[in-house]
Amino acid sequence: MTRRLKNSLLEAALHGIRDGVIVANARARDMPIVYVNPAFEQMTGYTEAELVGRNFRFLQGDDRRQRAVSEIREAIAEGRGCEVLLRNYRKDGSMFWNQLRLQPFEEKGRISWWIGTATDVGALHDLKDKLRNRQRALAEARASAPDDRLTGLRSRVFFDEALKREWSLCLRESRSLDLFLYAIDHVEPYLDTFGRRATDVCLRQVASGIRGAFRRSSDVCARFDDWRIACFASRVDGGPVDEFAAGVCERVKALCIHHPHSPISRFITVSGAAVSLSPDASMSLTEVLASLEESLEQAVIDGGDRAIVDAGGS
Repeated sequence: MTRRLKNSLLEAALHGIRDGVIVANARARDMPIVYVNPAFEQMTGYTEAELVGRNFRFLQGDDRRQRAVSEIREAIAEGRGCEVLLRNYRKDGSMFWNQLRLQPFEEKGRISWWIGTATDVGALHDLKDKLRNRQRALAEARASAPDDRLTGLRSRVFFDEALKREWSLCLRESRSLDLFLYAIDHVEPYLDTFGRRATDVCLRQVASGIRGAFRRSSDVCARFDDWRIACFASRVDGGPVDEFAAGVCERVKALCIHHPHSPISRFITVSGAAVSLSPDASMSLTEVLASLEESLEQAVIDGGDRAIVDAGGS
């Protein structure tokens, strides 16, 4: 195959591909562009005549403080290829996202040319932005919803607002308040063994079991976070708060949800913390909740499958 034919085939291939191709002279001062294909002209809005002889950095406009620019500079200095995503600007001033793959080409052991392949990924980048925004909006909507979709309990936002209202009523009317916080014991090995879907089913069963212990319509049970459930009531039915809290733990164990890797039981168990108090002006709801979380942590440390009554609020 003659060199002329090879060159003709190469030129036809470069003219036919969708990605932009740019070649810069590595030996000339400031590495000027010596070739661009039609796809690169279409991508940037510049003609080949307007591009040849200029360093391709001019496509960055005044937007030089990009991490990708530093990566290109370092790669050229070290004589190695790189792939970066950077903001470039068309002739009409509009910005586009350029996925640039830059490779050196050597002749006689010396880099003679830099060959770049450019892809306009703006549509994909915009799609990712829209997806992230949609996911963020969905997360915010779920967080502000009154109910937790997975467990069917109230949401954390609802719980926090309802508890503030109940706290204020108890202050004004000198009523007592019972608070509870439960956590599933050794949930990580369960998750590792059975996967997320089965663990979600387990969480729903535990949530239903706990909710069933709070029978009055004024009682509130909510998903506090991933594996914790919080409840409050104006005096629980069924005896002293310590007996009631322990009874909830037994109620969950009685569900007989098999847990092959729990070190304390054949079945799923929960640890709990409870406090019974009559709010007054000297108390802080934030501090009461923090103390309740500490008591729950202690119940877990003590081995789990038990409830601790926090005496701090009494």
